[in-house]
Amino acid sequence: MSISQKPIASALLLTTAALLSFRATMRDRSGSTLGVLVDASGAPKHLVIESAGADGTWTLRSELPIGHASFLLYESAANVLRGGNLSDDGSIAYQGASYTIESSVDGSTRTAKVSGSI
Repeated sequence: MSISQKPIASALLLTTAALLSFRATMRDRSGSTLGVLVDASGAPKHLVIESAGADGTWTLRSELPIGHASFLLYESAANVLRGGNLSDDGSIAYQGASYTIESSVDGSTRTAKVSGSI
């Protein structure tokens, strides 16, 4: 069973993500690439959901806070975070489309994927 949330993104999150690179770490069951964002030294940044609002807020942390889980990013979600701009409605504008980053928990794997439309 899969559980999902749509935490909000912030301008700070997108500004921080823009400076990072994507590092693939595994593939999901369908073969899609999952990974983490890393800084210039190669140190991973943990994508976590902080409590705020109905579904929380996405945050990047150098250290995983106690009581929080880190989410792996689909490569498409990493691209949206690294190249997108925050829209007035809270969505992320990227290459002519509007997206949100949605969490998903399937068993022990926690992922962040894009959802949205043109």
